[in-house]
Amino acid sequence: MRVVKILAIASLAIGVAQAADLVVPKEVKLPDLEPLLPPCSDPAADRFLEIDFSQRAPAGATRVQRIGAWVTPDGVFHWPFVMRVRNIGDQPFFGKPNEQAAVLTEIDVAAGNKSREVASVPFDKIMPHSGVAVRFIFTAPADQIAKAKFKRLYTLAIKYKTDVSQSRTGDCNIRNNTFAIEFDGSRKGWVFAK
Repeated sequence: MRVVKILAIASLAIGVAQAADLVVPKEVKLPDLEPLLPPCSDPAADRFLEIDFSQRAPAGATRVQRIGAWVTPDGVFHWPFVMRVRNIGDQPFFGKPNEQAAVLTEIDVAAGNKSREVASVPFDKIMPHSGVAVRFIFTAPADQIAKAKFKRLYTLAIKYKTDVSQSRTGDCNIRNNTFAIEFDGSRKGWVFAK
């Protein structure tokens, strides 16, 4: 047992001597990384699109089961969706009443129409990792859907009436405040994130 202790002490002494001779350049350091969760409040237009199953087809409508849509007797196709604004930071967002909103706009590219507001959901506060839902229904004549003759762009954006980027509970990253979805019948799959 005494021999084992002497060998352990000898190997430790060799290791200490080798560490003393090792020269590490001063430039060696851990990289500066952004945390996955910003240490502030950061409302963001979430990369999220979901069929809104809370919407129900009206009486007399024909369900399109595979995609959660329906066609009404007047020949209009309805496809309900939810997008959201979510606080991806680790601090709560506290705004002022009626000073900020999640705004969804639509551009009917195929028809050449200008942008129009589809939904506006005001919010005053969003707790960390919580969000605000923005619901909308993609509608078009059913014959356009059958012929795949549609192209629309939906953009969710956070709109502020005053600058909140400098406050402690404001939006610490305004670059992630928009997200767009394109519905294009000419492309396989129809729905694309932009």
